[in-house]
Amino acid sequence: MRFLSTLTASVLGTLIALGVVVFFLFFFLFALTLAGDSTPSVQPSSVLTVPIDGPIPEQTSAGPFQKAFSKGPQYDLRDLQQALRKARNDARVEAVWLRLKGTSASWGTLEEVRTAVAQTRESGLPVIASSEEFGMGEKDYFVASAADSVFVGPQASFEYNGFGSTLAFFKGTFEKLDVKPEVVRAGKFKSAVEPFTRSDLSKANRRQLEALLSTVDTRFTTAIAEARGLSAEALRQLADEDALLRTERAVEEDLIDGLRYEDEVRTLLQSRLDLPDASSLSTVSVSTYSRIPASDAGVSTTGTGTVAIVYGTGNIVSGDPNQTPFGASTQVMGSTPTVEALNEARTSPSTKAVVFRIDSPGGSAAASEAIWRAVKRTAAEKPLYVSMGGVAASGGYYVAAPADTIIANATTTTGSIGVFGLLWNAEGLLENKLGVTFDGVNTSPYADLYAPTKPLAPGERRLLTESIDGIYDTFLQRVANGRNMDTSAVHDVAQGRVWSGRDAKDVGLVDTLGTLETAVSLAGKAGGLGDGPYNTRVLPRPKTVFERLNKRLAGQAAKIWQNLASTPLERSLWQHRRVLKRIAGANGSVQARMPYVPKIQ
Repeated sequence: MRFLSTLTASVLGTLIALGVVVFFLFFFLFALTLAGDSTPSVQPSSVLTVPIDGPIPEQTSAGPFQKAFSKGPQYDLRDLQQALRKARNDARVEAVWLRLKGTSASWGTLEEVRTAVAQTRESGLPVIASSEEFGMGEKDYFVASAADSVFVGPQASFEYNGFGSTLAFFKGTFEKLDVKPEVVRAGKFKSAVEPFTRSDLSKANRRQLEALLSTVDTRFTTAIAEARGLSAEALRQLADEDALLRTERAVEEDLIDGLRYEDEVRTLLQSRLDLPDASSLSTVSVSTYSRIPASDAGVSTTGTGTVAIVYGTGNIVSGDPNQTPFGASTQVMGSTPTVEALNEARTSPSTKAVVFRIDSPGGSAAASEAIWRAVKRTAAEKPLYVSMGGVAASGGYYVAAPADTIIANATTTTGSIGVFGLLWNAEGLLENKLGVTFDGVNTSPYADLYAPTKPLAPGERRLLTESIDGIYDTFLQRVANGRNMDTSAVHDVAQGRVWSGRDAKDVGLVDTLGTLETAVSLAGKAGGLGDGPYNTRVLPRPKTVFERLNKRLAGQAAKIWQNLASTPLERSLWQHRRVLKRIAGANGSVQARMPYVPKIQ
């Protein structure tokens, strides 16, 4: 019987392998078809169209499958910045058309986009922004205001009514469920656990959120006033006393230039480009134009080396997180690929400087420490500049500390230098609601420290507090060494407090306000590459769909083979091992993170 089962498993394994080969062959041929025209052509008198819809990610995969099948953005922030730079130098591109359809990007990211648009307008290239029937909220209008002309569709909405941030609190929910959170934290501003322990904002949390809102409001109002030639005081009064919700009022207040349908915007572009009719208008999208070599657009680079841009995006986790073949639903900063990328940039002879681009609310303290070490080693050998995106807080600031220079946008959410531990006591839920009780024996009183079936004893809380305080002290020391500050001075601006990039600069946590392009420029000059622009290299290299698919299929094939070739007892042992590994990895970890990023609307 054992021979027959082995033979059957071998035959099935062979058939599976053949199926995988055919599957890969089909997709390989399809990918060749998609990538056949690797360098698209740009017609004379073209208009670069920039659709701004939903999020603008830090990175997207350059693989053909993601471009063909992904429902997400077809370009990333770097693609957009480079496309606008090329357009400013490309004689074939005679205008830029921003097509806004409701962006959900962070304010820090929108700062970067608006700066690139403003630079394009200042170069003399006409920029028109429109939103047609989608209307405009403050985020859309912030970007659109940098254009020469702003149009909204008739009867569409227009929102100019100030900013707010609302948080959800779950204390009442857990009380109804008879679940009690056990919290240990360092820093009076470390509000990460408040949604679980309170029903409203603490005074400290309210204070820091009000400061963040103030920065966004000031930056927004100042930008609109400068772009539209209006008074900042009048704009604030407009939002406070007579908020705008209709496009007709926006025209009357000179916030937009008129109401136009899409075909009317096309006719306007045709007229400005002196074309015979709107049907002869030639457009090229950002996702297509990003494949045009910079040299074809008239952009020449300086220096003989490269600036490596190392991306650290999303929650900080240990190891190399798995991703689906067609891209993960959320980005994470895995310690293993990030450390490998920094080491590659450090040891590569062609890399003359490094920009570490961070867009992260933090995460695992242990993973942050591993990345911090790689950043420190790289900064000791090559110029290393940190560029902060929408958020670089808690662990996201921890890993930035060793950099030569830290650059942030005025509205970047940063700081949050603090640590917390959160455990759950579900004894009441299990016993009172479900009738489940627990009993057991231990070899020491702390053996079941992380058990979710009992409250923390005083001795256990003491141990956790000592651990949290120790990590917080290390955090303070890391920042003090990297920023050349006294530990006491860092503590004064730390304690888990969240700062805007503008305010973080005032208290010494940020060196310069600027964009990713600012960081690349500073790094290139420090690396001796001349005045720029520079050749850049992105690390970690985004994996193609084939690489992700190969990894996923290899794992699935191993599972199938294991199920076919193993006995029931062996399969049961493997299942228990997976469960135990998952539990061990999820409990008892200390976090340097923001579980939520304040959403300012």
